[in-house]
Amino acid sequence: MEFTHKYGLLGAGAVAGSLVGRMVAGGVRLGPVAALTYRVASRTVNVLRSGSAVPGVHDLGACGVILFHAPAAQKDALVAALGAGGISWPGRTLILCDCEMDAAGVRHFRRLGAGVASVRSYGMPGSVLLEGAGRGLSAAQQLARTAGLKSIELRAGNATLFKTGVMLSGAAMTPLIDTVASLFRAAGVHKSEAPRLAASLVALTAADYARSGRQSWAWHKRAPEARSLLAEVDAAPPALRQLLRAVLLFGLEVFDKHPDVAGAIRRSLVKSAAAPAQLR
Repeated sequence: MEFTHKYGLLGAGAVAGSLVGRMVAGGVRLGPVAALTYRVASRTVNVLRSGSAVPGVHDLGACGVILFHAPAAQKDALVAALGAGGISWPGRTLILCDCEMDAAGVRHFRRLGAGVASVRSYGMPGSVLLEGAGRGLSAAQQLARTAGLKSIELRAGNATLFKTGVMLSGAAMTPLIDTVASLFRAAGVHKSEAPRLAASLVALTAADYARSGRQSWAWHKRAPEARSLLAEVDAAPPALRQLLRAVLLFGLEVFDKHPDVAGAIRRSLVKSAAAPAQLR
């Protein structure tokens, strides 16, 4: 099927600051650009410096691929406008850019004949997540290549699992790195050097894991000595001791290694939890 334009856009909100803006900057050329009003469409074109504003959603019917971006507050109105735009969907693809559409909406557009996929940024520069199947996924892959972005493909419906992994690698990890820095400061490392040293050691651990996976774990083959580990825990500030016990036990259980050591730490964790707070 031949189309006048490869890419069109239906957008709302800060489109230029979204993944759409990154893709346009990377070389994706837009054709028609629509919004809830022609004024917003014109402003979007001016900010993106790509495409041409059109008065209505129906003008996007000239495009083979329609990019869609909207903040949560405007998403429903834009989805409704897209559904009422009179577009003939067979042969066309709808790509959600840094936003989501509920499962019922996705099924609706697929029933109309559209290929549907999503492209999301996730904090890694130069890389995006793709989710979809068939024609939609193929179009999303081509879009990422055109924009010069590395793509990681997810199985449909599993984006939340990936988001949880990102959360653990970022927001949930930062307090642990800060705890490492606090221990270094308590040991006498200068307050400005402690965070850099903590970050460097964590980065080294991550680099080793990237090369060797689980085998990079210091205790993958040789078991640590439980008494020494618990002595190090007891030397830490009281407020950190339970956390350290839990983290050590977590690692041993996740890797299913050294059950004797895990048992000793588990008993210490239970005993400590039963003790008065001042004795922990």
